[in-house]
Amino acid sequence: MSQYQQLLLLALDADLTSPAAQRAKALAKTTGAGLHVLGLFEPHGLSNWREEVEVEQQIAEQFSQYRDRLTETVGAIHIDDACATSQAALTDDPVKDVVDCIHTLRPDMVIKDIDEVSALKRVFGVSFDSELMRASPVPVHFVQHGNVPLPNVILAAVDTANSEQGNDFNHKIICAATAMALQCNAQLHLLSAYDISPIFVADSNAALDWVEELIAVLREPYDELADFYGVATECRHFVQGPPVNAISDLVRDLAVDVVVMGIVQPKGLGKLLGDTTDRIVNSAHCSVLAVNSGN
Repeated sequence: MSQYQQLLLLALDADLTSPAAQRAKALAKTTGAGLHVLGLFEPHGLSNWREEVEVEQQIAEQFSQYRDRLTETVGAIHIDDACATSQAALTDDPVKDVVDCIHTLRPDMVIKDIDEVSALKRVFGVSFDSELMRASPVPVHFVQHGNVPLPNVILAAVDTANSEQGNDFNHKIICAATAMALQCNAQLHLLSAYDISPIFVADSNAALDWVEELIAVLREPYDELADFYGVATECRHFVQGPPVNAISDLVRDLAVDVVVMGIVQPKGLGKLLGDTTDRIVNSAHCSVLAVNSGN
């Protein structure tokens, strides 16, 4: 039985030629899931010199053309003798519209292209991707340019330093990664990165026993997770270092197509720097499946 029953694609391009569109169509085809396309329309080429009524008319005409083109394009998509469905939205609050659509449609996953956001904007503003991944009640799959239609290598990144509640979250992350790997016949890797601050290990001789004990405490739940999900020994990665660095290194070394990660609400300095998932979405050369703790 398919892990996916319904997929939701967010599209700006009515021609559906973007990497996210290619991924969504490939996933729908291989899983037999239904595909619904929500077209998020953005007006363009508006004149500042026109009267407000003229501008509104121009927007209405553009939206009508976009909706018609989207309907025609989506209507040509056939999955197991069933047509994909679509709707177009002209909105001032796209995150709300997407979440409303999710509550109505109840998809297994939202799929969209990764937005290119400058480092300056990430510091002083919140990107649509960041807002969406935190607001969405279902996992959001951000697709990077240059990716193959179906992933071949999937990396699940977990954090074993959390409490029992955090371990439940780890299970959600691995379940999401396993579902995608099974549907795509992809290889599943499991990563947990631990970062021991140098301030605690300045005196390596005195701290050696403490460090080894800490690593063992972190390693035990990681091994239990890997054993529970049957992750092959060669696909297990328990490494020391900052999570972003560890993930980036494995993405490069293993040619990872999708990183499956959890969403953490940033606090304090994290509001400026963004959490690990935000940083990977904006910097990794691969796609990301973001799982919210409430998913």
